[in-house]
Amino acid sequence: MRVRVVIAGALAVVVAGLLITLSHRAPRDAGSDHIVPAMFAATLPSAGQVCQDNPYLPPGAATAQILVGTYGKPVPALQLRFLDPSGAVVSSGHLPAGAQPSGTISIPISPAAAPGDAVKVCLAVAGHAKIVIAGLGIPPDPTDEYVNGVEQAGRISLVYYRAGQESWWSLLGVLDQRFGLGKAGFFGDWTLPACFVLLLACWVLVVRLLIRGGAETG
Repeated sequence: MRVRVVIAGALAVVVAGLLITLSHRAPRDAGSDHIVPAMFAATLPSAGQVCQDNPYLPPGAATAQILVGTYGKPVPALQLRFLDPSGAVVSSGHLPAGAQPSGTISIPISPAAAPGDAVKVCLAVAGHAKIVIAGLGIPPDPTDEYVNGVEQAGRISLVYYRAGQESWWSLLGVLDQRFGLGKAGFFGDWTLPACFVLLLACWVLVVRLLIRGGAETG
């Protein structure tokens, strides 16, 4: 009897912790271009823009986050555009001058009807102050960035966030899709539910063994 009480209490704590975690609301990321902001990879000595191919604009992206340095000066006005192969704008955003301090800044972007069509991203910088943008200084590569039309070895980092604050409950569909992409998707969109059922079966088996062991020792 004592073993059953202990097991029931432990399960109640686990379930309560899971419910609290899944109900917590916070800004959630939508993805990135897989470039780590490890260094300042692009330098704009004056007004101009930096462009690069393959921006990996994910569905549901509402803001794009970049890391900029301004050498102590206010952040100038920034305009971000995602373009399709024809040069048409898929999504865009604008940040007024001085709206955010230098460092990690977030630029609101418009919803993209077809984010997968974005093949190029361009960040235009106003003013005449020198700024730097974080990313990776990779060796010369066909995917290198272009600063004011001139190829430069490196790629800037873009991290995308969804709109507002969301709980994990509201993102179960998105998590299911991402889990299927990141794992061996033998069951397609049912990969995450299948793993959950398997894990639940393991828990049931362990609980049964604990109860049986407690009854035998009792």
